[in-house]
Amino acid sequence: MAVLVSIVGALAAVVGLMGLANPKVIVNLVKYCEGPMRFRLAVGVRLVMGVVFLIAAPACRLPVVVQVLGVIAIVAAFVLLIVGQKRLDTFITWWLSRPPAVVRVAALFALAFGALLIYAGA
Repeated sequence: MAVLVSIVGALAAVVGLMGLANPKVIVNLVKYCEGPMRFRLAVGVRLVMGVVFLIAAPACRLPVVVQVLGVIAIVAAFVLLIVGQKRLDTFITWWLSRPPAVVRVAALFALAFGALLIYAGA
């Protein structure tokens, strides 16, 4: 199961690298998924990721970190459900209008997050 944590980390790292190299790729990717599909995807990915992290944590190199990230992901899924699609769309529209440097900073965090998960799951 720990390998799933590393796979999620690798995906996050790839997204981070793409965002650092070309922020427009990330902006276009987010714009591609709109409306109810984006909302369901945002909630579903967080929920699945949280459950996987909680199940995989005991087999990981950093079990407490993975458990905490799992709980945060599950809480984030429920917070998104409470916030609702309209507010999420408003926030995403605002975020997409930020300068490329802001997207690059977010991509740097995604890369660091991915590296941490790769290490934790290895």
